[in-house]
Amino acid sequence: MEQDLARTYDSRAKIAIKQQIRDEILPQIRKYEAEYWQLLAQVAPSCAVEEVDARNAIVQVVQEVELIENKPSVRYPDEFMQLLLEIRDKLNEPGVPAAAKAKLALPLLPGILSYEVELDTENALRQAFQPLRGLFKKALKKK
Repeated sequence: MEQDLARTYDSRAKIAIKQQIRDEILPQIRKYEAEYWQLLAQVAPSCAVEEVDARNAIVQVVQEVELIENKPSVRYPDEFMQLLLEIRDKLNEPGVPAAAKAKLALPLLPGILSYEVELDTENALRQAFQPLRGLFKKALKKK
């Protein structure tokens, strides 16, 4: 559908394709992503994560969250922003090891990723939290 969207010049056809993606495909994707993050949050406490890797992942996530937060062209729901800022604050807590911060933030992610958001925002969220996914994926492979 995304390929059809890129190739289509007819604005009505583009709108129809976007609606079909939003109504049929995205709900399934969100369902599986939320399930993935819940499962990851369950196994994360038993993962051994290198502190340097965790610190690097957190820096990347915080930067992406700040980009989303400061995007003036998009108005996000207050509850969404509250969850996003809560994650950012957990990741910025002083005196807590980076690996522990990453593990504390994971249970909040399914709530963030389940929001109805525009496609560009969804891609930004996916990119923002990719470093945490990669961090724990790497840790699980070591097990």
